[in-house]
Amino acid sequence: MESGAPRERRADLTPVTNGAAAIGLGLAGVMAGVPIAAIAYGAQVSGPVRLPARWWTGGPARPPEVILTAVLAATAAAITGAVMPFSATLPAFWLFAVVGLGLAIIDVRCRRLPHRVTGALWVSSGLCFIIAAFVGGDVGPLLRAAFAGIAATAVMLAIALALPGQLGLGDVVFVGAIAFNLGWLGWQTAMLGLLSGLLLHGTIASVVRVRSASDVKNPPIPMGPALAAGWLLAVVLAAP
Repeated sequence: MESGAPRERRADLTPVTNGAAAIGLGLAGVMAGVPIAAIAYGAQVSGPVRLPARWWTGGPARPPEVILTAVLAATAAAITGAVMPFSATLPAFWLFAVVGLGLAIIDVRCRRLPHRVTGALWVSSGLCFIIAAFVGGDVGPLLRAAFAGIAATAVMLAIALALPGQLGLGDVVFVGAIAFNLGWLGWQTAMLGLLSGLLLHGTIASVVRVRSASDVKNPPIPMGPALAAGWLLAVVLAAP
């Protein structure tokens, strides 16, 4: 009986820990949403993405846009904190939730997914995963994540080259980053995140094209928002 008591106490504390993590990461998401809004609404159709001069106010985004971005960032961050265990990899998933929102906004506004931002997701996930593998003494999840990211990137790149104009390199790199990040949680989670995002994008694209004017054959449909939504869905469903 005594040997089971600590396990029971840990189980009882799990909801409290997750609740505290959700609140803390949600508040951090609110604060991060302001510079994310500044970057997302300051991005241009071409050229490098930089942190604007008045990033601490969210400029050049308008106040309603800053508020909406902060609320969405807080929501995604809080959900991530509520479902993910407290570990060395949690910052990688928090960053993905917040930065992924910024990428979705940039893609809607500018029809691009900047490599500097998607590359930052690769690097942040990689650093957290390496630390977790070193601390835990298990490189299996790290290798799985790396293989998932590389494989997804290769497949999407082949599709982009085979179907010019249908996929951008930004989409390819973002898909790889999603597979890399979710690959840490498992093969099924990575597949679920990618397929959910692609299916959602396909559904949205079909609806938009049906409702578009007859003289517009292929209106550009940004893929970033659907991919980010698929990532978040996979994270929620992967929760123990």
